[in-house]
Amino acid sequence: MSVHTPAHAPQQSNALAGTALGVVGVAAGIAPWIAAGGILPVQNLWRTEVQKFQMPFSLLPVSQYYATSMFVLIVMGGVFAGLARHILARTWAAWPIALGVLIGHAVAVTQSFIADARGLNLDDTRSWWYLGGLLFGAIVAVGFAQVGYWLISRPSSGPAALGIALAAVPFAAWIGMWVQLLSGPMGIPQGVLLVLRWLPALVVGLALAWCGGWPPARLIVWVIGLSALWIVPPAFTAIQYALGSRVLAGDLGEMAEAGMQVFPAALAIGWMPVVVAAVIGVVGAALSAIIRRQRG
Repeated sequence: MSVHTPAHAPQQSNALAGTALGVVGVAAGIAPWIAAGGILPVQNLWRTEVQKFQMPFSLLPVSQYYATSMFVLIVMGGVFAGLARHILARTWAAWPIALGVLIGHAVAVTQSFIADARGLNLDDTRSWWYLGGLLFGAIVAVGFAQVGYWLISRPSSGPAALGIALAAVPFAAWIGMWVQLLSGPMGIPQGVLLVLRWLPALVVGLALAWCGGWPPARLIVWVIGLSALWIVPPAFTAIQYALGSRVLAGDLGEMAEAGMQVFPAALAIGWMPVVVAAVIGVVGAALSAIIRRQRG
């Protein structure tokens, strides 16, 4: 007597595995912060003064001084999940993995902001502005993580290359967190800093070479990828400068003005990596086309 397994059982199994894969992607994204101890940064608006070793555990660094780091840690969760599906699990449905990413980020954000809110002086209006502003930034980062996942997980090289190009700057920052952790109090060597500076250009260039320039619609990937490489680093610099300045803390108008002053100055000196990425992309795409023609 044979026992028939329901047809939907393998699909349910893949869905559960996909959800777990999404959660693993989130864990990989926040891994450098957890490896560093996962201790909530010292807060300026807590009810009582607390030393660093007394701060609670937090899955994310909720602090205006770590705003871009928190963004990077969240976004990379979606990026890693997208890469995992693109490389390892193309036959799996996309939605369960996206759901796993969303669940993982919901847990990380909720736990971290509860840990911070417990110590804040909520009678102070500034605490609500502080908590709400950082929470809004975290939610935006969760949205970007989903965009990164859906682009990179696509089987077509065009959308996947675009997702990888957009994630190049956060990826370099994520690698930098590991380097900083492993370097310890001695600091990051100059040679490694140089590599980290040019790593986004290398990632974008290789992604564009993989994407290629045909059909012509793929040139949109080139424009967006190179534009992001030029704009995102100055944007990170401006945001972190505005949020991290203790002199301007609490004055939202002054903070915004300071960020807008820093952004164009950083933009004016950030064009060289764009040129390097474009050259790598053009040369790589040309070589790929020649190889394909020879094989054909």
